[in-house]
Amino acid sequence: MEYKQCVICGAPFIPKHTEQQCCGAECSRKKAGMTTRRYNTCQYCGKPFWRRNAYRMKYCSHECVAAAAHARAVPKPPVQPTVYEKHCLWCGKEFTTTMSHKKYCCRECGYNGLKRDKRKQWADEFQPKQFTCKECGTVFTTECGHPRSSFCCQQCAEKHDRRKEHQTARHKSYMRQMNIEREKQIASAFVEPVDYESIYRRDRGVCQICGLPVHPTKGIDNNWDGTIDHIVPLSDGGEHSVSNCQLAHRICNSLKCRSHEEYALNWEEKAKENNYWRVKYEKYKTLMEKVTVPPSKSLKV
Repeated sequence: MEYKQCVICGAPFIPKHTEQQCCGAECSRKKAGMTTRRYNTCQYCGKPFWRRNAYRMKYCSHECVAAAAHARAVPKPPVQPTVYEKHCLWCGKEFTTTMSHKKYCCRECGYNGLKRDKRKQWADEFQPKQFTCKECGTVFTTECGHPRSSFCCQQCAEKHDRRKEHQTARHKSYMRQMNIEREKQIASAFVEPVDYESIYRRDRGVCQICGLPVHPTKGIDNNWDGTIDHIVPLSDGGEHSVSNCQLAHRICNSLKCRSHEEYALNWEEKAKENNYWRVKYEKYKTLMEKVTVPPSKSLKV
């Protein structure tokens, strides 16, 4: 018999019968599969492909689907954006933008403007409440943005913390050490003995720092009690003598601290700073309601 060419692999072979088309069993199986499967041709790349139930499929892969869609797409003409001229709601500067809803010229102005709007919203929604200060007992009403609900002002909060600190063993040990240092300073700067009663009579019972009378009773109040103040502090080389001492409230002496320059205090103005000093001054006026001290022409006011 004459040679034939295999329809699958193309190899020449001698057929065993006249209807044989493949060279062997493997090529026969491939030919049988090709005859039973229906291959479709991709409409984009032209390659044959087979899928189950692929009689409706036009493309062999998702890439061909996307490429065909891109090829069919009609390019759109470029759209010219609308340009708006606006004024910044924060700084008032003129600016141009393509966004119709933009209100601010830059990010910083937007932050400040939104913060202002948010604070206004909080102020409108805020409901004030009344609290009693734990330190001075003042009944106060909270305002929008007020960070406290236990103390009326920062000074009262700090005073409360100091009172708790003064009860600790560490602070008591510190005060004992300070008293020892104070006694050493007085001993090293001693010139003559200084008596509180003589200083009180000499200054006619008036504080030489604030110009207000000092209660005649010694130890009447921890804040408004009379003390001996060294005009030039002992730590700065001052002497422990009558000429270097003056009468002062304990609270005025504490506010003067180590200042050796001329220091004056006006409690009318000090009470306007915050509620803490106002309560202190009102307590002094209550303490001095029934006390009369003769004025002195030589004292500071």
